[in-house]
Amino acid sequence: MCSWEGFFYGCILLVLAFFSSRGIFHTDTNIYHAQAIRLYEEYGMLKGAGNLQLHFAYNSAYLAFASVFSLRWLFGQSLHTTTGLLELVLCLYAFHGLKGFWRHESHIADLMKAGLLFYVLVILTGSMSPATDYATMLYVIYIITAWCENMEGDKSVALYSLLSVAAVFAMTLKFSSCMLVLLSVYPAAYLIKGKRWKEIAAYLLCGIVAVTPFFIRNYYISGWLLYPFEGIDIFRVEWKIPKEYLLVDANQIKVWGRCLYDVGKTDWPVWKWFPVWWEAQERYAQMFLGAVVLGAILQAVVAVHSFLIRRKIRADLAVLIVVIWINLAIWFLTAPFIRYGLGFLFAVIMIAVGTCISEKRRGFYNILTGGFLFCILVSVSPYWDNYITDAGVFFKHSVKEPYYLLQKDYDEGDMVSVDLGGNTVWYAGEYEINSYHVYPGTCYQGMLERSTLIGDTIEDGFKAK
Repeated sequence: MCSWEGFFYGCILLVLAFFSSRGIFHTDTNIYHAQAIRLYEEYGMLKGAGNLQLHFAYNSAYLAFASVFSLRWLFGQSLHTTTGLLELVLCLYAFHGLKGFWRHESHIADLMKAGLLFYVLVILTGSMSPATDYATMLYVIYIITAWCENMEGDKSVALYSLLSVAAVFAMTLKFSSCMLVLLSVYPAAYLIKGKRWKEIAAYLLCGIVAVTPFFIRNYYISGWLLYPFEGIDIFRVEWKIPKEYLLVDANQIKVWGRCLYDVGKTDWPVWKWFPVWWEAQERYAQMFLGAVVLGAILQAVVAVHSFLIRRKIRADLAVLIVVIWINLAIWFLTAPFIRYGLGFLFAVIMIAVGTCISEKRRGFYNILTGGFLFCILVSVSPYWDNYITDAGVFFKHSVKEPYYLLQKDYDEGDMVSVDLGGNTVWYAGEYEINSYHVYPGTCYQGMLERSTLIGDTIEDGFKAK
């Protein structure tokens, strides 16, 4: 039996290796991920890199992580396998946990593990991209899943505390997930109640260690503590990105997320931009969002039923659900690209379904919840059908590509060189591919034209003119 299990896991490894070896790069990888990795490889920390291109100031820890494992010095080209590695580790975790599905009394963690596999399916054809969205959502889903697993098992306060520290680190992958740190409210209440001050201090120190490199990089890359957030303005350094550039960038993130594509529409109220955003979604995505709404209603139905039968409230589950919805509210009101909040959207559906099927249901309540479960299944089906089809088409078109021994390299791009104080700097040409293969580079000529060197060399960094 163990040999068959090992064979299955080996097949998973081969499938993910295939999808991580070839394909089309995520748009943002060609815009700035690849170049940011190259800058880390060549310079480490480059002062004012955000002036050369504002995207560098988004400062995801994932890109720094990817640069460590690019191994260009060993293979002659930069590997970008970290997303595939994360997928592999988490798929093995999920499949291993699902083995005992029928023996489990509660299935919330089981459904979250299924959601983790579902998310890997969604990003499967982009596995070779070191995309910050992918890493962040994988990490978020893992934290939520591990929380649910602990909730159904030992209920270890220590594990809840460590997951809260992990949530702090998730913030450094992409700041939009920052409210996940509110999970710490639950273990903090227990530790404070028990006056376990040494443990509190230890976990706080772990959180500080996790987040400090992120703040240091922010300082050096952009001159801001949090970019693009102008509310905390404490540094006065010559490489600081001007506030007017920051505000334009922040507004562009909002209007692009709302599918408006015009910074003049930043202040549109929800009722005005929502129809535009909704119509811009693909049909299968609209169905998926409908499943999220149904999942939310199902959560409410289960909560009301629990209240009526006087079932004890599970504080750890309640905190988790509230934190998920806080993150979704911020996602929706700021930049509601589905890929930015997909992990939290999956969590709503999976936790609602997992909670429901874990209960003993009778009579009308069974009919009502069964109806919701059926409708959720129907609504989600076009979503996974779309990505299963994508994976099949991808395999058919890519199987003959010669990337079985060495991964496909970053796209070349059409880069144009300019002289800047005796140093060569590059900008992307017609196709807006900020190539990994030359450095330092920017995707936008306009950003280069409004920047200059701090000193005589690239190592001195960039500042705004």
